[in-house]
Amino acid sequence: MDGRATPQESACWRVDMPVRCRTCRKQSGASLYEALITLTIASILITGGTSLHSVIVDNSIKSQVGLLFADLQLARSEAIMRRGQVTMCKSPNGTDCSKDAEWREGWIVFADLNDNDAPDEGETILVRQGWQGQPALRYGGPKASYDRLTYFPQGYARQSATFTFCDNRGSEKARAIIISQTGRPRTSTKNKDNNPIDCSWASP
Repeated sequence: MDGRATPQESACWRVDMPVRCRTCRKQSGASLYEALITLTIASILITGGTSLHSVIVDNSIKSQVGLLFADLQLARSEAIMRRGQVTMCKSPNGTDCSKDAEWREGWIVFADLNDNDAPDEGETILVRQGWQGQPALRYGGPKASYDRLTYFPQGYARQSATFTFCDNRGSEKARAIIISQTGRPRTSTKNKDNNPIDCSWASP
């Protein structure tokens, strides 16, 4: 009753302490292990998500390049086969050419029977295409852009230049379709001079 622990109580305390400490160490170790596992999983998910997004965007721009490339080949072959001019121009409504629209808003390919660079009554519209959003699309060079491209029966094109596809990743992921002097299109990750593609014109 003088406040000192009995031998039995002291023995119990000495036995209990190691148990409590071991329990604490065990709980602390489990929490650290779980935290490491959580961080590892989070890192994998973040990395995997970024990679997946990059793959989706890459496939999207490749799809758009392929779509335009096929229409250019069609326009050239139709001009040769019809022995007349075939024009591709910007067209957001799928019926008329527009100087103010952007190429990514859409385009048409038509048989230009009277050679006036506009689809008129009786002239066949061969292709109607369009999309919105990324990537941005331009035909021309850094200092000039064109709103149409005309193929002639000999296969060559007027305003033989470069279609440039740019998204918010810049020139590193940009793509180009280069129209040669003979009118043949080819795809590239560089410009016609084999330098990085200029995307300075594209909106961020």
